[in-house]
Amino acid sequence: MRIKAIGVFTVLALSLAITPAHAASAWPGDSATKTADGSNVFGTNLSGLSFESANVVWAVKNGPSTLYRLVPSGGTWKVDQKRSLKFADGQGDPDAEGVVYTPDGIFVAVERDNDDGDVSRPMILKYGSGSNAVAEWDLGGMPEVDPNDGPEAISWVPDSYLTKNGFKDSSGRTYDPAAYPGHGSGLFFVGLEATGEIYVYALQGGEAKLLRKFASGQAQVMDLEFDGSKLWAICDNHCSGRTTTLAISSGNFKVTATYNRPSGLPNVNLEGFAISPSCVSGKKTVLWSDDDNKNSHALHSGSLNCTV
Repeated sequence: MRIKAIGVFTVLALSLAITPAHAASAWPGDSATKTADGSNVFGTNLSGLSFESANVVWAVKNGPSTLYRLVPSGGTWKVDQKRSLKFADGQGDPDAEGVVYTPDGIFVAVERDNDDGDVSRPMILKYGSGSNAVAEWDLGGMPEVDPNDGPEAISWVPDSYLTKNGFKDSSGRTYDPAAYPGHGSGLFFVGLEATGEIYVYALQGGEAKLLRKFASGQAQVMDLEFDGSKLWAICDNHCSGRTTTLAISSGNFKVTATYNRPSGLPNVNLEGFAISPSCVSGKKTVLWSDDDNKNSHALHSGSLNCTV
């Protein structure tokens, strides 16, 4: 029997926007998908994905904690670089579940330290060129959950989009980037696996300031992706691989659509999801990662219509 030790967090009184259910539509791209890695390149535990550019993808493995840089190789993606990940003190094995590439660097969402796996440790870690985190932020405001059901997804949304569309914090105030000096040029959106909620943080100095939380439209959330105009949230095989899209309406992110996974994509443990920034012949490349490495493949590729 697994012993569960729950970390203690301060739960802020934030309003959770209730999002109406949307009937799922067909995937807005090609129905066919294909494996996009070599046999047993990653093994199990491949999780979050993030495009740096059309030809560079970052991926994390949650145990043992590993960061990969992937580049195209024919019709697949190969490992160009990889390194183990540690906390800032050079210790531990961060349970790296989500990754996002931003103009300010690479950021990883962590549920816990695998070396002390029965204790929750929700964090964001920033990495440079080495294995040790160059900055760390504890994530407050989340409810008590099982250590393996914590922060699973991370994305970054630029201030330019948030201010243009009138994003508001939990108090109803319109977001003003100047109120968070030193936070960079955007906010971090973190998905909590246990509830499907999304938490929005400004990383200011050594503190992660929680601005608000909202529903993703999913019972659970495994990865988040911002495509320049909307936020995508994906669930794994517990939700048949469905995705939702969200955009700002009256100051808050609300679900705009729900999509089934492509019919050619197996219903597996999808923990990573990323959309290429490049549109070619009306399509964008999409990548999914399978935490279970079913049939010895952990990476799948497909397409998304650029007009979505």
